[in-house]
Amino acid sequence: MSEIAEKVKAIVARDLDVATWMLTSDVTLTKLGADSLDAIGLIMAVERELGCRIPHDSFRVTNRHEGEWTFGAFLSAVESAINGVQPFRRETFPTQSNTPRPRAVA
Repeated sequence: MSEIAEKVKAIVARDLDVATWMLTSDVTLTKLGADSLDAIGLIMAVERELGCRIPHDSFRVTNRHEGEWTFGAFLSAVESAINGVQPFRRETFPTQSNTPRPRAVA
């Protein structure tokens, strides 16, 4: 298993509070207790912990099992997105210290 796959597996196991042995390629995220908000949280956790930004179109419905995401499909989408994603840089986002404040007009 690749380094990315191991990290994603650890993130999913931690965030869904399941054992890593339960994360097989054909188990659905629903069977792991995840709903759609949990899936969004998993994507955000992967982005934060791997330091990347994953485009939303990486998770288009192309590799699903009977209408549900499997862990294998989720992992495949993450790996393929990471291979082409530029690292995300926090300093490009405006902060209070460098954002000009609007002036009141009299």
